[in-house]
Amino acid sequence: MAEVQALCMKCRNDEKKPTMQTMNSDSIEVFEKKNRYSAKGTCSSCGGNMFKFMNQATAEATVADTGKEIQHVTDEG
Repeated sequence: MAEVQALCMKCRNDEKKPTMQTMNSDSIEVFEKKNRYSAKGTCSSCGGNMFKFMNQATAEATVADTGKEIQHVTDEG
């Protein structure tokens, strides 16, 4: 299964900078809005929320690995 790496705002290094962590594979949701793809999930270390922009190929590979569908978000208003 593909691992999605993103910055976690809760997990910080000694210099107080966010560190790259892996998202829990069961919590990953992939979204598409205006031809931009993103993933939301939780940190495997601390359980905090994570977010990452990604390209279409990475989004489709993530969806294939997790068995979920891409959620298409529409602009209303």
